[in-house]
Amino acid sequence: MAATGLTFVTQQFPPFNYQERTGDEERVAGPVAEIITLACQRMGVGCTFRLLPWARAQQEVRSGAADGIFVVGRVPEREDWLHFCPPLVRGEYGFFVRMENPLHYTAPRDVAGYRVGVYGPSLTAEILNQLARQARMTVDVAAENDAGFLKLAQGRIDAVFSNKDNGLATIALLRIANLRYAGWHSRVDYTIAFSRHAAPEVVAAFEAALHALHREGELEQRLSRYGLHSVFPGQKGGAPDTPGAPGAPRGETPAMPAAMLDAAPNLAASTGLD
Repeated sequence: MAATGLTFVTQQFPPFNYQERTGDEERVAGPVAEIITLACQRMGVGCTFRLLPWARAQQEVRSGAADGIFVVGRVPEREDWLHFCPPLVRGEYGFFVRMENPLHYTAPRDVAGYRVGVYGPSLTAEILNQLARQARMTVDVAAENDAGFLKLAQGRIDAVFSNKDNGLATIALLRIANLRYAGWHSRVDYTIAFSRHAAPEVVAAFEAALHALHREGELEQRLSRYGLHSVFPGQKGGAPDTPGAPGAPRGETPAMPAAMLDAAPNLAASTGLD
């Protein structure tokens, strides 16, 4: 931990975390940045945020240059260099299509023969590549998250595989009106994670602060303003794990979370997800 407090890195990934620009000033915003700020206040330490390309953000945490990273999917291959806090919110990966496409996704065979866009390199692209081994499809990887949705809107690809909430926010920010969500394939819990270089007592104090915020209902309150819901241990409710949950009805434009409406004109361009 630096003398000035804790340093966290993240990426442009609305509605979870994103950069706002007001005049010449920039700041990292979103529900998880708000939660981290509250936890640091409970600990009596300061916290700073840096928004970076995802590969660089991960490298800074690996090396110990940054104390923590968010939001990050908990997968086994990251356990050796990250200490994961309890899960905060569930990430859902699924398919977006054009309005006129009647697809209701339930299994990989439903998108056989498709050309599918995805942001990469990322965990999302890895999941899609695994799907492509089950049903023949063409995977179209783009270095920027917006690219796939713009190509889909123009009819240049058949679908986009994306985190649902990030996809809905991106479509709304890009003012695309001809896309919809067709159903989900898998879910991963997102959370805040610390570098293995971080002092164990600091991590323990941070997690204690998260538990206190959960008991007071602060986690759910912060997340719900962005259309998200807490999956912190002990949280009631949650989405059922049944693939193929329907997305927005055909013809309906995905809505931007209420907490992002005022910030929308000041958002930096989206870069990706994981």
